[in-house]
Amino acid sequence: MTKRRVSVGIPTLSCYDKLIRLCNHLLNDEHPCIEAEVLILDNGGRMKDSSAVDALAECCDLSRWKVAVPPYNLGVAKSWNYLINQLGQCIIANDDVMFGLNDIATFLEAADANPGSILLETNHSVGGFSTFYVNRPERWLGMGGFDELFAPAYFEDNDCRWRLLVEDNPAVKVNLASWSHDNSSTLHSGDDRYKRMHWCCFERNKAYYQTKWGGLPGHEEYTVPFGK
Repeated sequence: MTKRRVSVGIPTLSCYDKLIRLCNHLLNDEHPCIEAEVLILDNGGRMKDSSAVDALAECCDLSRWKVAVPPYNLGVAKSWNYLINQLGQCIIANDDVMFGLNDIATFLEAADANPGSILLETNHSVGGFSTFYVNRPERWLGMGGFDELFAPAYFEDNDCRWRLLVEDNPAVKVNLASWSHDNSSTLHSGDDRYKRMHWCCFERNKAYYQTKWGGLPGHEEYTVPFGK
């Protein structure tokens, strides 16, 4: 029986050890009906120099993964839009999560049960968009995709949730039995300069979200951006 190949897009900046852990599991896991292929978006641009490419080549089938290196760090929202444009219907995951083919099967079953859904995310209270399934990529991109002004990270997921809710097509929450997440791995691995920049960007994105929707997540007042 021919297995269904499911695309998984993984943006990464510096946590190459965790990236290899995830790819190794996804690409060597066994399932009777599903196999994964992986597109890595190397925002840090240092995979090859770090020997991560060699490590992946040793443990994973070369025909089922590839690496794209952008000219600069695209940030979260732009990376997600890039992967959707490249892969179409796909799973997008952080490099610091763990899940397997049974979890992918759960996503597909939930999508089949909710064929009109645009996006499906894990049901974790904080890390839902650490792993999500783009069920109708053309519909989401037609809505503008992820707002790339939320850069480099934070609040792009809240913005997505609110826009889908306003469209009366909220993101579907899915329980992935073996999914786990090492929270804020990139932040913890950064130096003091990176962390300072990170929190400055967090506050900027927070202010932008509040301006765009009239309130912070859970307290939005506008159903169109900026109330116009």
